Formats: sequence, structure tokens, C-alpha cells
Amino acid sequence: MATRVKLGTTVFDAALDRLLTLYQDGHRLVVSFSGGKDSTVCLNLCRLAARMAGAGPVDVVMRDEEIMFPGTYEYIERVAQEGDVNLTWLVAHQPIINAYNRHEPFWWVFDPLLDARRFVRPLPPQAVRIKELNIEYMTTAERYPAPVGKDTYAVIGLRVSESRGRMYGLFSSGGYVTKRNHVGVKSARPIYDWSDADVWRAISENRWDYNHAYDTMRRMGVPYRRLRIAPPTMSAAGSDVLKVAMQAWPQWFEKVAARCPGVRAGAMFGKRSVLPVRRPGESWQTTFQRECLEDAPAWISRRAKKYSELIVSGHQHHSTAPLPEVDSCYHCESQSGSWKSLTLQLYGGDPFSQKCHSLAQVEPDEFRPGWGKWEGKAAW
Repeated sequence: MATRVKLGTTVFDAALDRLLTLYQDGHRLVVSFSGGKDSTVCLNLCRLAARMAGAGPVDVVMRDEEIMFPGTYEYIERVAQEGDVNLTWLVAHQPIINAYNRHEPFWWVFDPLLDARRFVRPLPPQAVRIKELNIEYMTTAERYPAPVGKDTYAVIGLRVSESRGRMYGLFSSGGYVTKRNHVGVKSARPIYDWSDADVWRAISENRWDYNHAYDTMRRMGVPYRRLRIAPPTMSAAGSDVLKVAMQAWPQWFEKVAARCPGVRAGAMFGKRSVLPVRRPGESWQTTFQRECLEDAPAWISRRAKKYSELIVSGHQHHSTAPLPEVDSCYHCESQSGSWKSLTLQLYGGDPFSQKCHSLAQVEPDEFRPGWGKWEGKAAW
């Protein structure tokens, strides 16, 4: 594994130098923008670097997710008005996970099958429709062609401090830039070595505009490490912040709750609303049988049956004892080596296969035939 190296400079200057080098080498940079704090820093660093290299305006692309905390799209609208920014506003009508609804795990962005009056906010008139569902298609070499002999770079706000997996991914790629992907684009991660404090310090000291949804969340007591801008239905782990949103933006929350069944229960009862119920005296194997197979929606039952058979079969290859109830078997390669783990992981179906890696992710056309596939790893 690569070692960490002290650069002898500030993270701000190092990130600016990375972007300046790419601009001076003649590459085309496109900021992947979400309205969050990390992409805000990337945008403003690119504006500085482009100005120094004489390479403006800065290309920026964002994909509208319809449901984000109030203040997010208002901020993006302000960014679009900046004279040195060329912002493309995309809409893909892609499905997004509703972690609070086992029967309908997806909701569709600006759903064409819904009355538009049910949307949480109107579809912006400047939005450009794209057919691709995968987020990698925000920036493609076809949409943003680079000069001959140069590359198109998607500038993303990835920071390794947010997860160990991101750190390992950066180490494996050997630096802050990646190889060219299947849509002909490389990624640049100029702030990979920044901390949360570095991000907020840069915004404050440079007096950059930012998404004021963060201010509301801080006033409501959300700690800095939990400040995230993403579709609020993606994970039940964010139910505590969803509860804050219910109190901070009640009118917005009512629209979201009507749009995405189960969200109200998630805000009121937290993760308990999406956890299986183990009855008194019941084994975890029995709980799995009832909650994930017998009483579960058909799509969850199919996945639970397939994955549990795979885990049990693998366990039997190295042990004559039954699959453990609680503590995972030491010799099982999977983290699902117990009935408790299987129950917790498959109660919600794990549609993106984040825990049950050997299961295929659930494709959109499984719930809406003809609506396409992810064409890659589904991610946000």
C-alpha cells in the first residue's frame, strides 16, 4: 500500500496547483457539482486556476435529483448566473432509493408517470434531458470533447477522510487522477487530502458563496461530520438528520413524505422503522425466515433466498456446524456469516448490493419494465 507523504505546503495551495497544472497542460476540466460543500470548494478552486491559466469559463455539470434540502437548488441557481461559469443542468429521471419503503424501493426523479403537481419542486425549464441513468454519464467525452491529444477530466470532490474505502481507492489509482473510464473521461480529485475543517476554512476565509442549508442544519444541532447534501431517502443511517429536516423545513417535508411513502415513519422512529422485529424467544434463523422470506415483498424474498443459500453452502464447505446465530463464522469470507447478519442485511433487500456483494444490484426495469439498466455501478 502507498505511504502518506508530507507535501510541505498547505492543502489549499496543493489542490490549486493540481488544477492549474491540468489547465496549463491544455486538458478540459468539468466540475461535477452537487451544491454540497466539497463540490463548492472544487468549483471555486477551478475558477481560480482557470483565471490564472487564462482558460475560462469553467465548465460545470450537475444532475437534478428533485429532492434535496431547501437552499440547495437556490444556491445552484446562483452559481449558474456567475459570468465565469458554464453550467449544464441535467435531468435523467433516474430512480433513487427510498430506504424507508420495502415494497417500492425506488422513486423516480421528476417521474414522467406522475402528475407534475406531486413533484417536490417544479422541473426547471433549463434542464437538459439525458437517457443514461448512471451518474458517470454526467460528464462524457462526447458531451465535453477535449482538444486533440488532451483529456477530459471530471473534477470531483472526493476526500479520503470520509471513508477508508475512498482512501484505498485513491492509493490503488496511484494519485489524484484516474485512468480513462468507459465514457472516455478521467477523474481529478484535487481535494482528496482535505479535512472537513479545511473545507469550511476555505469557504469562510475566501468568502465563497455556499449552500445555506448547512447553516440551518448547524442551527438545528447537526454536527459538522454529519453535514451531507444528498437525496435524504438514500439511507436509513441519515434518519436523525431527516428528523431535523422535518422540524426545520415542515412544508418541504410534507411534500417529501407524500412523494415517498415511509419517509414520515423514518423521521419519527429513526432506524427502528426499517429494522426487522425479532420476537421473544425467537432464533435469528427463524426471524430471517419470517421477515426476509415469508412476509417480505417478492423482490426481497428472491434476493434473500438466493443469498442465504449461497452463504450457507459456503459455510458447509469448511464446517459441519450450522451457520452461527449471532457471531459470524471466522472462516467464512463474507461478513454475512451468521443468521443475524443475513437478517439485518437483507431485510431491506440491499438493492445496490452494498453489503451482499455477490448479489447483482437491482436494475430499474425490474420495477418498471423497459426503463433501462444502470450500465455500471449504481452510485450517488
